[in-house]
Amino acid sequence: MSQSFWAAFPTIQKQLNSLQPYLLQQADIKQTSVHQRVQQLITHGGKYVRAGLFYLFSQFGSAQDPQRLQAGAASIEFLHLATLIHDDVIDDAPVRRNTATVQTAVGNRGAIYAGDLLFTLYFDEVLKAAESFDDIATNTKAMRAILEGELAQYDLNFNTNEQVDEYLREIEGKTARLFALACSEGAKLAHAPEIIVETAEQIGRSLGLAYQIQDDVLDYVGDMSQIRKPVMEDIRTGVYALPLIFALETDQGELVQLLEKRLDLTDADQQRIHDLVLANDGVTRAQTMAHELTQQALLDIDLLPDQPAKKLIQHLTKKLLKRFS
Repeated sequence: MSQSFWAAFPTIQKQLNSLQPYLLQQADIKQTSVHQRVQQLITHGGKYVRAGLFYLFSQFGSAQDPQRLQAGAASIEFLHLATLIHDDVIDDAPVRRNTATVQTAVGNRGAIYAGDLLFTLYFDEVLKAAESFDDIATNTKAMRAILEGELAQYDLNFNTNEQVDEYLREIEGKTARLFALACSEGAKLAHAPEIIVETAEQIGRSLGLAYQIQDDVLDYVGDMSQIRKPVMEDIRTGVYALPLIFALETDQGELVQLLEKRLDLTDADQQRIHDLVLANDGVTRAQTMAHELTQQALLDIDLLPDQPAKKLIQHLTKKLLKRFS
């Protein structure tokens, strides 16, 4: 876990420090090479943002059962890790968190099975944390929405006419739904009032959308040492994120001609696309939308009861927006 990210949140950092060895213990996979890669994925620098949000929102509840909450936080992380492994297969990504991906070690087939196995670990932890059938149903619905969001991406690949609302629907499924689940389940499993659970879900949605947009912006303004994945990866795989979509609204000439090369894009082509997106204010407009979504999250956070957790969530929300600025 990235220690520096949570340094300003000592209570949450302590909980996450306990969560990591628990995750390692539960992810005891018999196939040696898969086991090693999954263990590395757990330990190599992940920020545990979603689990941290889970713990923060749990502070609004009266039921502070450490074991139940740890299982809930673990379920969120296992679901996230499973989707990362599958994403790396789809993107043919060689590196994740500064280490070789699971598929690099065991191939696509092994990585898919590894991701599937982590989905079962996710449900193991859901069952430990759940107090009712409704808790389980909430998770199954969220998982379905996440997977539907991933599938929706395929229909949009290499689509130079993709619209902003189509992009937002896609990332709402594949990213924002997990943030919303983390926030709302933290509150729910701690027996927070229903109005807080509902507010937490909305906050998580806005945060997740802003987080994904910022992540997509990093393909244009980040570097590999910061984001620990190859920059411009989305362009190579035909995934056109918000900065490019905004740029295409004003440049239907050279940009489209370049993108029509698809898999035949050269490094020089990719650099030119990068430059055109910047020149057409694609990055600036995307950053503006991320800022607006963050402001919406802060407005909803203002509705939470005045207690220490509220200020911590406000601080974290601002930190997430500026995490690579």
